[in-house]
Amino acid sequence: MLVLNKALEWLSDNYLGGLPIDRIATVVSVLLSYVLAHLFRRIPSTNPTARHFFSIVSTVLLFGLVQEQYLGLMHLTVGSLVIYALMRLLKGSLMPKVVFLVAMLHMSYSQLRRQWVEQASEDKQVSFDYTGAQMIFVIKVTSLAFCIFDGQKAKEDAASLSAYQRKNAIAADNTPSLLEYLGYVFFFPGFAVGPSFEMSTYRRMISFDSSAHRRQLNTNAYTTLLVGLFWMVVYIVYNPTFSFLHLATTEFQHKGAIAKAVYLCTTGIVARAAYYTAWKMSEGACVLAGLGFDGFDESDGSARWMDISNVHIGSVELGTSIRELIDGWNIGTNTWLRHHVYLRIMPSTQSAKHVSQSSSTAATAMTFMVSAWWHGFYPGYYLTFVIAAFVSSAARTLRRNLNPLVAQTKSDNVKLVYNFAGWVLSKYTLDFTVSPFMVLTLPLSVTAWRNNYFSVPIAVVVIHLAFNVLGAGHYLRRHLVGKQASTKI
Repeated sequence: MLVLNKALEWLSDNYLGGLPIDRIATVVSVLLSYVLAHLFRRIPSTNPTARHFFSIVSTVLLFGLVQEQYLGLMHLTVGSLVIYALMRLLKGSLMPKVVFLVAMLHMSYSQLRRQWVEQASEDKQVSFDYTGAQMIFVIKVTSLAFCIFDGQKAKEDAASLSAYQRKNAIAADNTPSLLEYLGYVFFFPGFAVGPSFEMSTYRRMISFDSSAHRRQLNTNAYTTLLVGLFWMVVYIVYNPTFSFLHLATTEFQHKGAIAKAVYLCTTGIVARAAYYTAWKMSEGACVLAGLGFDGFDESDGSARWMDISNVHIGSVELGTSIRELIDGWNIGTNTWLRHHVYLRIMPSTQSAKHVSQSSSTAATAMTFMVSAWWHGFYPGYYLTFVIAAFVSSAARTLRRNLNPLVAQTKSDNVKLVYNFAGWVLSKYTLDFTVSPFMVLTLPLSVTAWRNNYFSVPIAVVVIHLAFNVLGAGHYLRRHLVGKQASTKI
């Protein structure tokens, strides 16, 4: 749409500091989805066919005409039809495995094509990239395939399924029609940036009459939108000043250690602001449409609601441990990796105590490989995931050995200092770890790490040597036992 493109270019040049046109188009399409969500709710819940059709048409308009993602729309349409045919034709455990492989390979082609185009362009930028939407697509279709398989498995061995799998399993006689499937895959508010969700969640929304809950939905949706708009302002204002690419410059190299740390952590907040903007704005539109409805409470008949958020900003920005930061980030992807990758690889046992450490380690390694594959093929992605695995292990070691010491102290000041130190170190470690993810290339990643003294890898090695080789953990436990004994006396 030439007129829209001209308008977005004018907006970018005059008010948005040269923000890429495709990003502005994405924001515009998400804002338009709020209008469409109001119209969607007016379609009677007794007419699911109309709701599915409305969702599909809305995505074609938003993703095609507004964002001009014609190639992406073609790829995802053809991919959807191929995946649906596989779900119908294949049976047993082979079906979800083939669906998983086909969907991932198709996305890999798109991601590699993006890199080729990017390398060939003069400014090393790709406009109107559709791989983000395809990543959400992959989560949805692979999750659906496993849920259909779980429905088949429930007839034979329901006890082997987890509570999550039983809740979302789809019986053989309840497999979605092509229209319902496309309505789910092309659900308009979350098509481009998420959140991802299960077919059972979509079905509850489709059958939900929201007329008695309009005020609650409106309040929650537009409050979430305001959060997204706030972070959009943060990103627009501070992104020109704070960039991960600056970490690899000579100017940054000559800064002092404290100035480098402050710049790194501030840059991390600004970079995450872009994700907060997209995820929160999209989440609000999904809430407005009624997504997240989880049935009615049996005791009083009140509506239950799921948390469909893809990020808990408070946990990410204020968390005092690496685990808390990770759990609050990209929740939809973490849920998919846990329930449809990690737990599928683990041996099928009813009790966690029967699972060997080697099985758990192998499943964790495989899940890491799938996560890296899902994100793409930039070298920076793999540097981030590799160091993140070691960072998580080191963080667990520290917490396991230090938490008991802090817990037994009666000093509130000690606990306050411990939590503050945990927050500062976790934030610095997170931003150091993700810097290759943001700069993408291997040379820039190594330079950025070198300019920050390779501090996190060195700290990981020191922690490993101290606790796993020199026995610092044994010394701390002995000290703790001694303190407890003296307290009892």
